[in-house]
Amino acid sequence: MKIVMLSRHGCMRVMKMALPLIARGHEVHLITNKVTQFSEAFSTVSAYQDVDQLYSAIKLHKDADVFHGHNEPSWFVTAVKDQFFDKPVVLDLHDSHLLRRTHEECSNDPDLFRVAIDERNNIQLADALVYASASMKKIVGAEFKPDVPDIVLPSYVPLRFYRVDFTRWWGGLVYEGRIDMPEELPKEWDFFQYANYLDFAKKCREIGIDFHVYTPRQNEKLRKLYNEHCYLHAPEGFGRLIKMLGQHDWGLVGNLKPYEEWRNALPNKLFEYMAACVPVVSINARESSEFIEKYEVGINVNSVEELAERWKEHRECRKNVIKHRMSFAMENHIHELEGLYEEIV
Repeated sequence: MKIVMLSRHGCMRVMKMALPLIARGHEVHLITNKVTQFSEAFSTVSAYQDVDQLYSAIKLHKDADVFHGHNEPSWFVTAVKDQFFDKPVVLDLHDSHLLRRTHEECSNDPDLFRVAIDERNNIQLADALVYASASMKKIVGAEFKPDVPDIVLPSYVPLRFYRVDFTRWWGGLVYEGRIDMPEELPKEWDFFQYANYLDFAKKCREIGIDFHVYTPRQNEKLRKLYNEHCYLHAPEGFGRLIKMLGQHDWGLVGNLKPYEEWRNALPNKLFEYMAACVPVVSINARESSEFIEKYEVGINVNSVEELAERWKEHRECRKNVIKHRMSFAMENHIHELEGLYEEIV
């Protein structure tokens, strides 16, 4: 099958799906605004800088069996339909504004928004949907009521990236992913406060927990600020990142305060900790907590102080991570995506 993936920044969720599809013999192409690691695995890569280049790249694939657009933006669906209206298009929902704020929050403040036009239009225009979590399917389905085939496919890690570093042990608590500073965020984007970990880092230092952060962000001011309160590591390529994560006692999902984003997310990092043999600690992260409880691969706590009290439980939790982690390799679930393609083709 010829599959064309469309992504603004070629993120790891794209690669997590594409690499196993390629290994299974599919012809997979990539259209992206930013060429990133693992792009060499695709049959072709087209890098666009504006909408005209994006449309030109799409036109090169008139023989494609299916287009798979990864949201942020969602309008890749419209872009393909503008060129090939009869071609099936899958929209992959990494995230959604619906998961970031409640209806009540937006109703009480006219400057905030919850429903984005491009999400509404393109979710309803897509021929099939892929959700990153069950919560996402429930919330998006209730708002937009799409009537197309769909699957829930979390951001599992391909087996090739499963790593353990046997040469060094650092211990401590690790977090990987987006981090922010409060002053970066205008009011309408304040939901990204869920990725502000300064207070978390200060609390860890206060009670004596080593807090390690791995982030791709290279903003000099941000890195200087975080370095005052935690161990901020240099950006790493994905394969090496998994290896580095494996040197710590616990992997973090959630934050000190409850955020709507964390209530509903089943994030990349959860499965990347699993791939690295790191048990997970969840704070104010409902969807992740349910997964952790089901497989006993970590603990759910209400505070950093509670984590400190239960610290030694990482030993028993790690046994269950090792027991279950292979079940969550993307190769064991990619057939669900293939089945969705076949249904709409």
